[in-house]
Amino acid sequence: MRQLLMRRPYLSCSWRIKYLRCYKSTMTSNLPKEDPPADTSQKRMNPLNIQMLSKGLHEQIFKGAQAEHTEEDVQKSIHHLRNHDLWGQDTSTLQDVNLKLPKMYGSNIEEHFQILAQKQSLPYLQAANDLLQCTLPDMPRDWAWHTGWTKYTKDGGKEHVDFPDERALVFDVEVCMSEGQCPTLAVAVSPQHWYSWCSRRLIEERYTWSNQMSLSDLIPLETSVKSNALNKPNWTEKLVVGHNVSFDRTHIKEQYLIKGSKMRFMDTMSMHMAVSGLTGFQRSLWMASKYGRKRGLQEVKQHIMKTRSKGEGPGITSWEWVNVSSINNLADVHALYVGGPPLEKEARDLFVKGSMADIRAHFQDLILYCALDVKATYEVFQETFPLFIERCPHPVTLAGMLEMGVPYLPVNQNWEKYLDEAQITYEELQKEMKKSLMNLANDACQLLCDDRYKTDPWLWDLEWDVQEFKQKKVKSNKNKDLKPAPEYNARIQDFTDSHEDPGPPPEEEESQPLPGKLYLDEIIEKTLPYLPKRSQHMPGHPGWYRKLCPRLDDPDWVPGPNLISLQMRLTPKLMRLTWDGFPLHFSEKHGWGYLVPGRKDNLMANVVEDDGDIDVHNDCPYRAIENVYMEYCKNKANSNSKERDSNVQDDFMLTEDNSIWQKVEELSRLENEIGLEGSSKATSRKKTKNQLEPPAELLPEFDNSAPHHHGNGPCGDVNVSGCWFYRLPHKDGYTNNVGSPFAKDFLPKMEDGTLQASTGGNSATRALEINKMISFWRNAHKRISSQKVVWLKKGELPRIVTRNPDFDEEQKYGAILPQVVSAGTITRRAVEPTWLTASNARLSIIAAS
Repeated sequence: MRQLLMRRPYLSCSWRIKYLRCYKSTMTSNLPKEDPPADTSQKRMNPLNIQMLSKGLHEQIFKGAQAEHTEEDVQKSIHHLRNHDLWGQDTSTLQDVNLKLPKMYGSNIEEHFQILAQKQSLPYLQAANDLLQCTLPDMPRDWAWHTGWTKYTKDGGKEHVDFPDERALVFDVEVCMSEGQCPTLAVAVSPQHWYSWCSRRLIEERYTWSNQMSLSDLIPLETSVKSNALNKPNWTEKLVVGHNVSFDRTHIKEQYLIKGSKMRFMDTMSMHMAVSGLTGFQRSLWMASKYGRKRGLQEVKQHIMKTRSKGEGPGITSWEWVNVSSINNLADVHALYVGGPPLEKEARDLFVKGSMADIRAHFQDLILYCALDVKATYEVFQETFPLFIERCPHPVTLAGMLEMGVPYLPVNQNWEKYLDEAQITYEELQKEMKKSLMNLANDACQLLCDDRYKTDPWLWDLEWDVQEFKQKKVKSNKNKDLKPAPEYNARIQDFTDSHEDPGPPPEEEESQPLPGKLYLDEIIEKTLPYLPKRSQHMPGHPGWYRKLCPRLDDPDWVPGPNLISLQMRLTPKLMRLTWDGFPLHFSEKHGWGYLVPGRKDNLMANVVEDDGDIDVHNDCPYRAIENVYMEYCKNKANSNSKERDSNVQDDFMLTEDNSIWQKVEELSRLENEIGLEGSSKATSRKKTKNQLEPPAELLPEFDNSAPHHHGNGPCGDVNVSGCWFYRLPHKDGYTNNVGSPFAKDFLPKMEDGTLQASTGGNSATRALEINKMISFWRNAHKRISSQKVVWLKKGELPRIVTRNPDFDEEQKYGAILPQVVSAGTITRRAVEPTWLTASNARLSIIAAS
């Protein structure tokens, strides 16, 4: 395994010395030089009359160097601007900037940043070199059961220390997830010693602990537990190495201080991504290769179809590349670079699912598991760091990764206010949306009367079977008719005869049961024998409605269709959603799409044969669908004050004798023939062991050739009488199914009116609006609410904060450490799921959250 990675000449130990010498010599030989005062009295314009950097800044940055422009280049630029109607346009100019820049290192701006990066990263590079050249001490056989840090000496002794006073550490933290976010135990190793740390929550058994995390619950790496970190006179540069070290950093005490720490972090996972990382699709291929082809084969086929539709290219013919890369977890990365026996990760389940008592019972095994991870991380670091320096030699890359590894986000009490208000607003809107959906379901249930659902463009294919009411056969007693109780009749008679207020009833009458209750008891007594032993669920209601109503024996029972939600398949139909005026329809094979009227070849009754691969619907109300589209065109023409071409509307009418339908029918039949022929060829082709199916056999299922409508279709294997079925567009390509039209990718289509509620009153429109409003919080609240906030006391804040006029002792001040992976992609782009994820700002969404 290692030989595959080391095809390029492995860097010898001399590279470290040369690299450090290069850093030192460059820093000493290129000291900053004084620049003459800049003259910013004149603007600088290029030959195209575009304002350039002011004269003073240009002289400081470029040392007075002037750019030369040939006449040919100038004329070519003018010609290009004229082609885009940009030549001769008025351009705005800014005032000259008279700014004195800091002293520049080197002779140009490139040398300046190179020397600056070398200066910043040199102490940490030296610490990394210490780790590379060292041999780890022997691992302790017995670990100390003690709160705080314990140092293990080379002679086998144990010493309690405040923190590991080392310049370089390999570090790993374990957390008992069931007990909160506080660290449980940790292990570190330096070139000289092993260290272990145990939390108070692990050693001391208490009935309960505070849910709010403070600095005393975290792991100190630079200061003692009881000392005030703000009073530390000097902070030294230290390096911590870990795998996904951003997670470990969130449990270090000094990292939450606003000022002070000079500790930096190197992530072996980021270095692996930069050296031998995988793209998202390669990760699926890797998983399919290692854990079974069936697991990722479907995604592989879809990717091949999508990429081949964009252009021709070589297919995947070999799986050998999976042996020179891996996914990002420590076990697979260690197996790739180091090899040997696989890492045992079963003990990790105790930290994820177990309790603190389980960890106490298996303390020695679990801390050994943590120590083995530290050793594995060190071995991976020894292999990946030289490769990283070789592949990314520029010092700015290393300095940038070190700086990206220490993000800091200060917060105050407004953070908790934001979470509470956003969640309350979300829950209120959820209730309102559910009420709107319940109203839609109740209104749709009324269509059962006189079979009106058969002419509904959306609800015609729902489950409309009705469960009849069942009752026992009981011998009827003709002498016992169901009559009101005598007391009830007497009370009614007295009330009707008397026009005066009878006043309050006497005490004797109040003690007697009410006449109405007597009457109801008599009804129950006479009708109870007719009820079956097992009560029926919603008899007399259609099947789809019964599924939305909880049963009477449900402990959370409430009346009405309370189980309805946006995730249900019938919800878009109840909301009567349309795509460009066409009603939405769901296909088991193709997912969500819409019905376009105008098909003629399947209108004859009882002529369509079901071969098992075709969705057959002979009872579609295509006339009603035509009316829906005509109404949409009419409303759109009125809103835009434009007349829509009448020929386009006529093409959709089945009453007109148009040749366009014959063309579409021929294309649809041709599509089916090609699809069947392509599938037969694909099944007959012999598959080799290390070769995927060529995309030529994976023919597209659709032909976007209907001249009257442009979309993903029509799909000939969805046989809806009088209509063609078109797929909704998917963000990953037309070959992918749309699982829900309420996905966030369809929000722009809801805003521009492409996807909208056709009818259904205010309930459908309001439900659609609420869905847009809560979409952000629904997708992001879990990762936002799980952010770890550490609140700081007044003594833990620097004076620059406490002496500020706006400082309020009654308010809360804290910090969040975003878990940024400094090189989370193969392009070395930083990745973080919350703070580095962009969201489009919308007024409705901001108001909701």
